[in-house]
Amino acid sequence: MSLKIRPLLVVLSKWRTFFLRGHGNWFAYVMSMINFVTISFYLLIENLTIIPEEWKRFRYYAVLFLLVYVPLATIVGYLDMKQGPYRVEQRLAREMSPLWQEVFKELDEIKEVQAQVLALISKLENKN
Repeated sequence: MSLKIRPLLVVLSKWRTFFLRGHGNWFAYVMSMINFVTISFYLLIENLTIIPEEWKRFRYYAVLFLLVYVPLATIVGYLDMKQGPYRVEQRLAREMSPLWQEVFKELDEIKEVQAQVLALISKLENKN
């Protein structure tokens, strides 16, 4: 590979990463939420006969969706992370990942060295 092409590939790789971050974390998320609200409105609200016709407006549904769904999803996400299976999944991922096993092995070794240093410090303090 020539030297002129290599810097171009680095620049393109950086711009690709920037694009993927912007698209995946921001635009695709927003577009999927808009898509979800729109589809659920047309499949659910428009076909229900128990809702009066004057309430079957997309703007009403969008406001109701924001007021109900967003807080509800936030509460469910909180409960999942704090009390649900998220912690178990994370623990299993740590136990199964060779990378995390190495990290925790190193942390255990650091903890042992730290305990030895603290013991030496306490001995020095007792001598004085």
